[in-house]
Amino acid sequence: MIELSCDLGEASNQDQQDVEEQIWPMIHAANVACGGHAGDEATMTAAVHLAKKLDVILGAHPSYPDRANFGRESMQIAPGDLHASLVQQITALRLIARSRGVRLQRVKPHGALYNDAFRNRRLGEIIAASVRQIDPMLAIVGTDGSQMLEAATAAGLPVIREAFADRGYQRDGSLVPRSQPNALLSVDEAANQAERLARKEMGFPFDTICIHADMDRSVERLRAIRYRLEPWLRMTSE
Repeated sequence: MIELSCDLGEASNQDQQDVEEQIWPMIHAANVACGGHAGDEATMTAAVHLAKKLDVILGAHPSYPDRANFGRESMQIAPGDLHASLVQQITALRLIARSRGVRLQRVKPHGALYNDAFRNRRLGEIIAASVRQIDPMLAIVGTDGSQMLEAATAAGLPVIREAFADRGYQRDGSLVPRSQPNALLSVDEAANQAERLARKEMGFPFDTICIHADMDRSVERLRAIRYRLEPWLRMTSE
C-alpha cells in the first residue's frame, strides 16, 4: 500500500496555514520545517500536535541555514558549520516532539540541500553523520540511487526512497529545477504521474510519494492524486 507524504510547517501567512491544515488529514507522513529555511518553535509545536492527533508519521525537514532564500539556493558552507546547523535543526523538532510523546522517525533535507546531495557524496556524508549523531534509528528520506542515500546506507542508517507526484524529473532521476519549465506539474499531470508511479511505469523504486503544499492548487492536486491512487492507498484520517 502506498504512503503519501508532504513537506509542511513552511507556511508564512494565514492562507498558507489554511492550506496546510487541509493537507494534514490526507497524508501519512509529514516532513516538518525546523528553522533552516522556515519554521520556528510555534510552527513545530503545532505540527507535532497535528501529527499526534492525526496519527501522522513525523519527520524533520532541515535545510541549508538560509531563510532569506527559503533554502532553495546552493550554499558554500564549511562542513562543520553545516553539520552543526543540521544537528541543531533536527534536535529542535525532536525535543518538541519528545516533550509531547511523539517520536521523530525520519529526516528529509529540503530544497537545494536535497538536490545538491543527489550527486554530491560529501554532502550526503555530512547529512548522514548529522542524523546518526542524533539517533542512528532515524531514517533518511531521499531519491533512490542518490549519493545521499548511498551515504546513509554506508553509515548504517535506514533509508526511505521517495518519489514525487507533483514534480518533473530529469533523465538521471533528479528533479527539474523549479526555475525551468515542466518543474511543477499541473493537477492532471500530477495525478497521471502518481498513477504511473503506482503502476511501476516510471522505473523509480519508492517507499513514499511526496507532494508539496507550497504549490498553487495544492489541495486540489492532492485530492486528485488520492482519487487516482485509491486502489493502492493506505487509509488516512480523512
